[in-house]
Amino acid sequence: MSHADTIPLHQSSQSDIDEIENLIRASVQSGPTTVLPARPPSPPRASIPVSSSPYMPAGIPPPPKSSNQKPPALPAPPPPIPPPANNGRPNITPSGFGSPPDTLTEPVWDTVRRDLTRIVNNLKQVVFPNPFREDPGMALRDWDLWGPFFFIVFLGLVLSWSASVKKSDVFAVAFALLAAGAVILTLNVLLLGGQIIFFQSLSLLGYCLFPLDVGALICMLNRSVMIKIIVVCVALGWSSWAAYPFMSAAVNPRRKALALYPLFLMYVSVGFLIIAID
Repeated sequence: MSHADTIPLHQSSQSDIDEIENLIRASVQSGPTTVLPARPPSPPRASIPVSSSPYMPAGIPPPPKSSNQKPPALPAPPPPIPPPANNGRPNITPSGFGSPPDTLTEPVWDTVRRDLTRIVNNLKQVVFPNPFREDPGMALRDWDLWGPFFFIVFLGLVLSWSASVKKSDVFAVAFALLAAGAVILTLNVLLLGGQIIFFQSLSLLGYCLFPLDVGALICMLNRSVMIKIIVVCVALGWSSWAAYPFMSAAVNPRRKALALYPLFLMYVSVGFLIIAID
């Protein structure tokens, strides 16, 4: 770049540059620079006390302290809401929810009375006409095995009392026939694809023995063969009528005969024992 290409500075800018150069020359000629003293440290600040007492507005004195001062009482909980009215209907609680009642500490008579009430209710649902027979799925949901066990033992005892000899053998044969027959019939229904609980089926078959128990008791009191045949036929028809809706509803309609035929055969065998024993 030639001297002719440079742009001349403004007069004020040139004066500023000259002033800066004069300051630099003056500082060099004046000798070594002096170090200014360090700034003294600032005095410590007073600490602000922190109090754990609650905030009190200015101008209001704190409340007087008392040794007998009690904490403020909590508000009382609201009263429980009363259950809605049922319009005269009984209060029905679902037994499938909540913890079951404690039966270990209750009196023995309460346990016996509850079991007897359950046996009577199940007997009414199975043997006697009632609305639950139209819907077998609703009947005998609260099944038990005490009732069937009692009816099997009672029938075995009546047959053994009716026998003149070998009473213990008659009781053993009757008990084994009824117990094993109920198990075999239940397994037969399950193998046919029946929708039924194993012990519920045992309970049902045991309750259906009630008419045969009544017939065996009548035959023990009356030795006439003709009366025995009539009573056994009526008891046999009553027991078959009681078991028919429950067993037929548990299996496929095409397999209904396969489920009912062994049941009828077992009742006929029991009826034959009642007539034959003398």
